[in-house]
Amino acid sequence: MSIKKETFCVAPWYSIFLGSDGKIAPCCKFKKPSLNYQEIDQYFHSPQLAKVRQDLLSGIKNPGCVRCWEDEANGGDSLRLISNRTIGRATETPLMEQIKDPQLSNIKSFDLTLGNLCNLKCVMCNPGESSQLLAEANLYPEVKNRYERNFVQKDFDWPKGDDFVDWCNHYLPQAIHIKFTGGEPFIIPWIQTVLDRIPDEQKKKCVLHFTTNLTIVNLGLFENFSKFKEVWVSVSVEGIGDTHEYLRYGHKWETLETNLRLIQEMEIPNLILKVNHVVQTPSYHSIIPMTEYFDNMNMGIHPILLEGPKHHHISALAREAKQNFLDDTKQYDGFNLDFIKFVRSASEKHLDQDKVLTEMCVQDLARLDRVRNNNHKKIIPELNLKLC
Repeated sequence: MSIKKETFCVAPWYSIFLGSDGKIAPCCKFKKPSLNYQEIDQYFHSPQLAKVRQDLLSGIKNPGCVRCWEDEANGGDSLRLISNRTIGRATETPLMEQIKDPQLSNIKSFDLTLGNLCNLKCVMCNPGESSQLLAEANLYPEVKNRYERNFVQKDFDWPKGDDFVDWCNHYLPQAIHIKFTGGEPFIIPWIQTVLDRIPDEQKKKCVLHFTTNLTIVNLGLFENFSKFKEVWVSVSVEGIGDTHEYLRYGHKWETLETNLRLIQEMEIPNLILKVNHVVQTPSYHSIIPMTEYFDNMNMGIHPILLEGPKHHHISALAREAKQNFLDDTKQYDGFNLDFIKFVRSASEKHLDQDKVLTEMCVQDLARLDRVRNNNHKKIIPELNLKLC
């Protein structure tokens, strides 16, 4: 059986992603999952997943994987490539054996979105990933209208149930990679209990990965990180100072700086601390100073090109703003060169301004400002949202 390396991905054979709605898929980039976590066996042996596997083996770019194809087209390090060189190389089950006869017991990577429990109201987020946004939407009809559908809190409360904790206790002890996102995973009370159930010998083989807003540092978790093979902490940062506070509403830049220093001062040898940044219209102006800030800290920045809401996509930015960025970063060769290359590639691809999106972006930010007593004009340069 031949494998086409240009499309192959280990995820459909070795990984499970669980969304905030409880639906499962091969990874967090995959589009349109349909079954929930309690139907994991049905999912793993479904004709739909078999089709995805066959496409990726045969050199066909399955449409469900479009986000990885786009990341690679922009010169980025896609989740497909990351999975192949991490999960693909670390699993003890021979690849060809799992390809020929997929076994659920060989699932080794779990990417778990633990509902929508969160303590922030991020501008680019939605109530399905933030309980605070859902509460805000229920209080203010004009905010509720900005989302494509209505959200009901009970649809995202499933991680609180004993059956899901039992599910974790059943599957996670075999894992070599566990990623926790949210919401905000560091405020989920039972994560430590689940991790304690993983045998110490398996912990030595297992990589933990948390995506966090770092509003708090869960010291109880950090004290146990040394038992694991490696721990990755990806901190969500949208620019620096006021820009970060505006985009990740409810956070304080001073708090973020304090918590970053706290983690660094712990000097945990197996911990890798990095930044996730969503490349989008409202924070675009802060990319260069943010890059300089984290260059000085020797911290890598991983780019995520925003897809929705569509009016916050960088297509809404004035062409001049993007051209200025390209001019200002032409000679950049710093610590986060790959990050800057990604943003440059995305900026060149979307250089022209979509003024319809620009107007929608301004209206959306103004709507949030009225509810939050905020002012995006104090944060975003006038040039970036210029319509004429």
